[in-house]
Amino acid sequence: METSHQQNDTSAQDEDQDLQRHDSMPDLEWPEKKSNDVSNIVSSESHDTGFGSDTVGDISSPLEESKSISESVNQNETEPENSAAEDELEQKKDDSQEEDEMDILGNGLLVKKVLIPGKGVETRPKNGDTVTLVVDGVLEDGTHVDTGEISFILNDGDVIIAFDLAVALMEMGEKCELKTAPRYAYGDQGREPDIPKDARITYTLELCHVEPAVQPSLMSYDQRLKFGEAKRERGNYLYSRGDFTGAISSYGKATKLLDDPELNAGLDEASRCMLADTWVKCYNNMAACQLKIEALDAAIRSCEKVIATQEENVKALFRLGKAHGAKGNVDVAMNFLRQAIRLDPESKIMHQEMLKLSRRKTKEAATEKELYQRMLGIKPGENPFLEGKNKKTNSANPFMKWTLFGGTLAAVIASVGWTWYRTSWS
Repeated sequence: METSHQQNDTSAQDEDQDLQRHDSMPDLEWPEKKSNDVSNIVSSESHDTGFGSDTVGDISSPLEESKSISESVNQNETEPENSAAEDELEQKKDDSQEEDEMDILGNGLLVKKVLIPGKGVETRPKNGDTVTLVVDGVLEDGTHVDTGEISFILNDGDVIIAFDLAVALMEMGEKCELKTAPRYAYGDQGREPDIPKDARITYTLELCHVEPAVQPSLMSYDQRLKFGEAKRERGNYLYSRGDFTGAISSYGKATKLLDDPELNAGLDEASRCMLADTWVKCYNNMAACQLKIEALDAAIRSCEKVIATQEENVKALFRLGKAHGAKGNVDVAMNFLRQAIRLDPESKIMHQEMLKLSRRKTKEAATEKELYQRMLGIKPGENPFLEGKNKKTNSANPFMKWTLFGGTLAAVIASVGWTWYRTSWS
């Protein structure tokens, strides 16, 4: 059993290497990073107040702090009414800060605090809008990450969940502090090399620009190609992190825009080929994800879309073989794998898959034979033809014995009768 597990682990590693060799899935770290200019991002390198404090960059020296405390004590002794008024003012300030702080999900894991108000609720972006943010993230140890200006389509799965949820609640020009738990950022995997696993991150976000969503029919060829490539790369990134459902969503959005006969009708052949090259990659990678989550029928449909355009696409043929094999269609699966191996005879993973299916077919044939024998009442290991011949021979022996006995008896009676006849007439 241990050897079998080792072989399965080796096979899985070989498969991942083979898929990466075919699919070329890079690690997309940050979508459309435009600038490293952080001159307008609030500094947070204070060891005394921490990130997001209102007093960042305005820290008193120990001497000034002591003097302030002394003056406060003197004021408390001489002006109690002024002290009460200050307490009331501080209380109102705290209440105002609480009103500006929002627990987005109600579980304390994603908290947004307004630092600079925006231009009104009516300026909030809508799903599908392209938003531009100035971002600065700070880990618990003070390390800055995800710093710069980024643009992405809101709620399209292009960034961490925390951004999609928080930006939908921001107003134009607003600057906010966003504290996020790992599950809404980079989770238990982190992001090499700068973000460790299970990292809590505090972001400063400023919403700078919002562009309304563009209808696909109004997009130019270059825009659609750029969109498709961006979605494919995002899908590749999610695939590398094991988020197969998210990857399928990204690939699906790309193919929906690129593989559109109406939109492609007026394009020249070269342009259509460029689009087709991208959506073929998306369908192939989508099939790989669908196999991972055992969505076998969906994987077959994705591969068939590829084969309809490229009959000798090795990846599609290989994954068709895997999908049909997983569904129990062994002969169909082996047929697709033979075609794939003919096109890429050096592929180790495809030979392994073919060997696995061959053994499975042999085992199924043996199982089927045993089932038929049980139905006919034949014990395992018996030869029904030899047993039948022996039974036939044994059943014939008594008849032959009685026939010989009857013949002998008739001969004796005939001999006695003949002797009596001669004696009587003589």
